[in-house]
Amino acid sequence: MSCCASPGCLNQNHFLNSWGQRKALVVGCKPKTNLQTTSHMAFTWNSKTRFNIYSLVTADQVGIQIASLDVLYHNNETFIDHYLQQETQKEVDKINERDISTIPEDELHTLTRAVSDYYGLSHETKEVLSHYMIVATYSFYEKALKKMLSLTNQFTSGELRNCHKKVRIVQLLQQKFSIDYATLIDNDRIEELRCLNNDIKHNGVAGTELVAANNQWTLNQPLENTKAAFDRLKDAPRNMLLNLAQKVEPHM
Repeated sequence: MSCCASPGCLNQNHFLNSWGQRKALVVGCKPKTNLQTTSHMAFTWNSKTRFNIYSLVTADQVGIQIASLDVLYHNNETFIDHYLQQETQKEVDKINERDISTIPEDELHTLTRAVSDYYGLSHETKEVLSHYMIVATYSFYEKALKKMLSLTNQFTSGELRNCHKKVRIVQLLQQKFSIDYATLIDNDRIEELRCLNNDIKHNGVAGTELVAANNQWTLNQPLENTKAAFDRLKDAPRNMLLNLAQKVEPHM
């Protein structure tokens, strides 16, 4: 009997169940109206408590979503660097098992091109995926920001629709809570993420706003693999949302 078959041994279900339980604490959290703490003190469910709990949940949901993008890229890279390389070599070996001189030129071209295209296009997925990761990360942040602000019950639907615009969110935070947007943790990295997201979607090269946000970019620089930028910026959404919640909480 293998170790995995023994009741005392770990198997994949242990890890899946453990992850499912931890994720449920964040994404499965539901509001309750009659909560009690484990101490002697009653847990009062008011607007401030609700905001504190669900702003934290919202920020943590973004953290999970962004972490899943990192895993997606890693899995793709592992596939390319290991499985794909082995499978490509197998196909090359199959061709070499035949006497190449006896293979018609058209057939040989078809065989080698099929292997070459699959190998090459698989490598291209790294760049495509790195761009998606930036766009998805900013989308996760943008939706979480709207959700967090909606928890305050101090924004109209029109204001929430427009809070993705930097000028508008700066104005709204100042008007509603006297919060200076420039003082929020990682606002500079969020600005770079916003500009990079826009340039990936609309230009394909670094624009003036992106260069202004971080001078490591040069104007009209082609946006190739952006995984390094993702690694620099990936913690910013959760950090900024948590800091924003901390600054909003006294006004609730």
